[in-house]
Amino acid sequence: MLGVIIPALALCGGCGVARGEAAARDSVIESPKDVARPPFAFSKQDEALLDEVQRGAFRFLWESCDPATGMVVDRSSVKTVSVGGVGFQLSAICVGVERGWVTRGEGEERTLLILKTLANEKSNRKAGLFYHYLDGKTGAATVEGYEHVVSTIDSALLFAGMFTASSYFGGEVATIADGLLEEANWAFFVSGKDAQPSERGFISLAWKPSDQKDTTGEGKLLPFNWVDSGDEHRLVTFLAVCSPKEEHRVEAETYYKLRRKLGTYADLGPIVWFPWSGALFTSFFANCWIDYAAIGVDEPSKFGVKNRIPTDWWENARRMVRMHRLKAIENPKKLPGWGENLWGTNVSDSKDGYMVPGLFPDPVPMPGARPKFDFAPEDMEDNWGDGTVAPYTAGCSAMFEPKLAVEALRHYRTFKGVWNDPSKTGGFGFQDSFHPGTGWVAPDCVAIDQGPLVLAIENARTGKVWKWFHAHKWVKDGATRLGWDVKR
Repeated sequence: MLGVIIPALALCGGCGVARGEAAARDSVIESPKDVARPPFAFSKQDEALLDEVQRGAFRFLWESCDPATGMVVDRSSVKTVSVGGVGFQLSAICVGVERGWVTRGEGEERTLLILKTLANEKSNRKAGLFYHYLDGKTGAATVEGYEHVVSTIDSALLFAGMFTASSYFGGEVATIADGLLEEANWAFFVSGKDAQPSERGFISLAWKPSDQKDTTGEGKLLPFNWVDSGDEHRLVTFLAVCSPKEEHRVEAETYYKLRRKLGTYADLGPIVWFPWSGALFTSFFANCWIDYAAIGVDEPSKFGVKNRIPTDWWENARRMVRMHRLKAIENPKKLPGWGENLWGTNVSDSKDGYMVPGLFPDPVPMPGARPKFDFAPEDMEDNWGDGTVAPYTAGCSAMFEPKLAVEALRHYRTFKGVWNDPSKTGGFGFQDSFHPGTGWVAPDCVAIDQGPLVLAIENARTGKVWKWFHAHKWVKDGATRLGWDVKR
């Protein structure tokens, strides 16, 4: 990625090296005692703002669907469905019922339509996991112009939504959802001897058919694997640990073997990060469902895994949020508008197309750790993109830094064309992204951006998505296998 790393030295008066060495020596990533955890108490004004943001995002997930399948489109301008977006949609429907935006009957009816569509169309999955993109009208795997692979992360997002819906609605919803969850054979996607030695035994990003028209026939795993500890990696691996069928499951040790590269920034303390994306969503997607705020610090050494710093993943995400904001205030590229209330690089639309910027901590030494096996040896440079900002980035950060998130969301609403009132027709809240300098505003809303807004804000306000997800027996079983005590 392009850009320049802002050394910790520049922000802490010459103490960058010392802080890096201290971070390497720290034995745990955990919150200071005075740091509040969600759910948080908000003022009436802030509650009203968050309610509007959630409701707008929910309206997109509820209204931008084909009536034949009920599944939300990938983005406003297309009819194709991303199953990852549908996963967020399924959980968001539960939120919509709780908030009174739709009735329980309406929510259950829509959820059943989605689940029946997915279950009845056999061409859309391989070994129980789903193709990334589906035809919005039929639920079949789609080909033209789209990535045509069975995606483990998008399946994981879909399944997380199914777990939530199963717990929330029960009955026929649970019967169909649990049947699909039980069918998922995660072991099929585990890399073997063809993978690099350091990546063997981890789950591949995707499986690709040999013949695009034969979606359930022969094919092969892509030679890229979930080996680090970003949110996507952990969500995929956790759900594989949760499988009710032993032959479909991966061992708990696999989760703890995910590499933990160590860095730091300013005075934030140690941060686990991975080098292939500095987009902030890689710190909050799994947190939409997994209640890391209640789990606390994990203990890889109890599973025989060395050189993995015990980590509270909620606190790790909080530090990443703070790092993004600190770097925006420093603003080395002099991007217009960036600062204390406009921050957070993330994947989003931009004037020139899909944008994947990202910011990174400063890497620190990891004495005794093995490159490739314990941490990714690659170091990265910050990539600020073109200065476009995506509102869902700060909105989802409400799970970690509620005050900073609310201040940013309130600021974003002052920009012309960025906010569309949810009380009016077509009012889906925030557009996907905007450029604070040029006035450009993305024409689309995007499902995997609107979806986490609903879930993350609900967790910040009530913690209910976490509650529903962790209420499922198979999620409880997976947590037990990992030695987690979910204290909520």
